[in-house]
Amino acid sequence: MITHILVAIDGSEHSRRAAYYARDLARQTNATLTMLVAVVPPSAVTIPPFDAMSITESSPDPTHLAAAQELMDELIADLGHGRAIPQVSVGPVPAEIIVSEAARLGADLVVVGARGVSTAERLLLGSVSDRVVREADRPVLVIR
Repeated sequence: MITHILVAIDGSEHSRRAAYYARDLARQTNATLTMLVAVVPPSAVTIPPFDAMSITESSPDPTHLAAAQELMDELIADLGHGRAIPQVSVGPVPAEIIVSEAARLGADLVVVGARGVSTAERLLLGSVSDRVVREADRPVLVIR
């Protein structure tokens, strides 16, 4: 039985579709819906070909946090689901944030979009949804 659904959103079209699907499923099952935006702080960047490195702050830019909250507020208002719980979490890797928050919250199901906003990152590291599917210890539903 599904009692708690965690949906990860990033503003992409796929994550918006995932949010709508999760909302409808939460309504049908009377489940709690937690909407998560994973915010990644800036990190060290290597500048080829010089092997130079630019180290940036380990905490997120306040504008990124504000943008995450704005996205969350917009989607919750648009979804019209009164039981949706907004959550903004910070960490180095989005997939790890999603998996750890799902475990911490005891979510029965994780819902993610098939593709996020960063095509370059997907090409280099694989998609966030692929990694969530591989690492989660609970069911994951990927929405296209």
